[in-house]
Amino acid sequence: DSLKDLLLFQTSHEGKFSTLAEYVERMPDFQKKIYVAVGKDSAAIEQLPQMELLRERGLEVVYLTDPVDEFTIDVLRTYAEKDFQSITRENFELDDAESQKVKAEVEEIAKTHEDLLKDVKEAIGDAVKEVRLTSRLKSSAVCLVTGEGGPSLSMEKTFAAMNNPMFKATQILELNPNHAVFKKLESLYALGKDSQAFKDLCTTLYSLALLIEGVMPNNPADFAGKITSLL
Repeated sequence: DSLKDLLLFQTSHEGKFSTLAEYVERMPDFQKKIYVAVGKDSAAIEQLPQMELLRERGLEVVYLTDPVDEFTIDVLRTYAEKDFQSITRENFELDDAESQKVKAEVEEIAKTHEDLLKDVKEAIGDAVKEVRLTSRLKSSAVCLVTGEGGPSLSMEKTFAAMNNPMFKATQILELNPNHAVFKKLESLYALGKDSQAFKDLCTTLYSLALLIEGVMPNNPADFAGKITSLL
């Protein structure tokens, strides 16, 4: 607590390093939380599909690029009475009116696709806790987020590198309902949930989401074969 004002993090604000106090000072009035993202470096974080929406809104993100950074933020929990919020956690949402409107629209779409989402989850299996639609994506088709209260995917990788694979992130696959790939998923589902084409697309989307997070799919050769088939 005594050192928190001395901490410096690179952020999406001109790519410069910043104190948390400087970040809070730049926050717009409607923003209630400090947005953070974990990655091996700033370039990797900037490529995350979740970043596109924040760039569009002109919102700043704190980059956590050292393995100790995420643990530090978890210990601090708040700064200047503002909670830290990872943009890759399941409960992330923007507070502005436009984002809330888009979220409501996606929730309405989800109500009419409950069976589809359930069967996508079934096709992928136990690797994911849930498959759902999201309003946090723009041009990307898919992303992985992690459940609250447990380790993130990045933290899971850190523990695995320390030969401690006990800590597993709870993975949730999110789909962009406005993307052409989701329309393709709908059309294949209409042919039958047991069709091989539908199952292959489901598992391929999950593998793509893993790759975005820097995680190799369990069976790279199978993934490559499915991509080749889709092409």
